[in-house]
Amino acid sequence: MTRGVTLDGIRQFGLKKIYCKCGSIVDLDKEHVVLKKKLKKSVECPMCRNMRISNDIDTMNDYFAGVVPEEC
Repeated sequence: MTRGVTLDGIRQFGLKKIYCKCGSIVDLDKEHVVLKKKLKKSVECPMCRNMRISNDIDTMNDYFAGVVPEEC
């Protein structure tokens, strides 16, 4: 493996460090970060992204199954 290249072939200068809302500091693909910011979307670490998507899927499954959440 070439020095300065990640397993997926991204060179170190192609990465951008971000500070996620969970407190993690991670390296993400610079082009991905730029695109997210252009779309005015939040940039998050892979763990937060996976949790958000999982929650969205669970919510959609509950909606289509007819499960109504309890309201306070």
